[in-house]
Amino acid sequence: MRPVLIFLGLVALGFFVALIIRGTEAQRLRRAWFRNTPLPRVQAEESLARHLMALKERFPHRTEAWYLKKVLSDLQRDRR
Repeated sequence: MRPVLIFLGLVALGFFVALIIRGTEAQRLRRAWFRNTPLPRVQAEESLARHLMALKERFPHRTEAWYLKKVLSDLQRDRR
């Protein structure tokens, strides 16, 4: 019984470590924005803030991740 508990504990620990390393979905999406934007970091942050503010006014009560996904999809759409 104890080896099973140890194994389950290690699996749970690995899961939480992976979550910490990967970050939240919003953090990963922010990093994707900065990777896909050819602007210097300060300008990219300002641009992202403007996009997020406009989306929050248009679509209130959504999650941060939803807004970031929308910004990224709009960026990809506009590049086509």
